[in-house]
Amino acid sequence: IVACLFSLVLFLLNIVFIDIYELITHVNSSSDPLEPFSIIIYITLALAVFDLGKTILEEEILMHKDIFRHSSTRRTITRFISTVLIAISIEALLTMFKAALGQSEYLMPAIAMMLAVVGLLIALAIYVYLGAKAETLLTQARVKLKSSE
Repeated sequence: IVACLFSLVLFLLNIVFIDIYELITHVNSSSDPLEPFSIIIYITLALAVFDLGKTILEEEILMHKDIFRHSSTRRTITRFISTVLIAISIEALLTMFKAALGQSEYLMPAIAMMLAVVGLLIALAIYVYLGAKAETLLTQARVKLKSSE
């Protein structure tokens, strides 16, 4: 899975380099000012896929992790959701730039993406807080159980 994800990153970067080359070599006054945004979108997607592959490689292959410990699962989920948050935030920003450059049909999707980021960030904060609190209670219960034996 990691090799497939990294192959996809290489494919996306290939598209990026081809688009950059075409943008540089075919400069004319009638070019669309939004053309560079597609390059940024591909770079953002490649970054998100790379980070996902790197997270899977680190968490599932390189690290020995105890699947019964909530903290390791919470860390993996937090890293993955953080990657998604960054990717959606960049996309929302780019979409907002498109709206600011005169394509007003992108305004509502940009706002919706930003609201999705805020909601996901709040949900992640609640998940991390409650998970840490639950782990603390479990640890205290184990210590109490061992001390009573």
